[in-house]
Amino acid sequence: MYLKNKGFTLIELVISITLSVVIIVILLAAMRLAYKSQAKGSERVDITQRTRILGDRLTWLIRGAYPFFVNKADEQKLFFEGESDRIGFVTTSVDSYGKGPEDSAGLKWVTVFADRDGLKIREKVFFLEDVFDDEGGKVYLLDPGVKKLEFEYYDVPEDEKQGEQTGDWVSEWDPDEKKYIPAAVKFRITFEHEDKTVEMPEIIARINAQRMTGNP
Repeated sequence: MYLKNKGFTLIELVISITLSVVIIVILLAAMRLAYKSQAKGSERVDITQRTRILGDRLTWLIRGAYPFFVNKADEQKLFFEGESDRIGFVTTSVDSYGKGPEDSAGLKWVTVFADRDGLKIREKVFFLEDVFDDEGGKVYLLDPGVKKLEFEYYDVPEDEKQGEQTGDWVSEWDPDEKKYIPAAVKFRITFEHEDKTVEMPEIIARINAQRMTGNP
């Protein structure tokens, strides 16, 4: 009497191996999808945090813009310069912990611009006559990944500021022509993040200070 062979047949073995391979492929795909989702979530968090830091910093400086004038002989110079890719102004937004003369005076001149090194802020003592020069002062690199910076200025004529404001957005603000500062500044920032170009949504910073002041 012969005993029957109870081992796996070739077909059963092939089916078992095939199912095992399918299960492994599904598990690997699920792990890969989870990894990609985690990476995208982390990237989204990094971009959001970076956007918030840049927006908050520039908004803080611009909101403190102050309409400072200097009288020179027969000329009155407004300390505010606005171009489509850079802005310069006197601001009350100073670092209370700063030890330099730029902050200790309570007012400082700042220029915000972007070059090949990234987004920069130049700070100077506000009452110096060379504030419009692209030299001197302290220069801080705020973000090396910023590639483009755009500004617009909300122009509300002096005779309309007491009533209903119906201003216009302009791309430049000439201190030789204007006797007041803009009511608001709109800016857009484009930066690189891990080989990706990110365009921040435009941000509008209102300027509350509107009265004139002369050089003491």
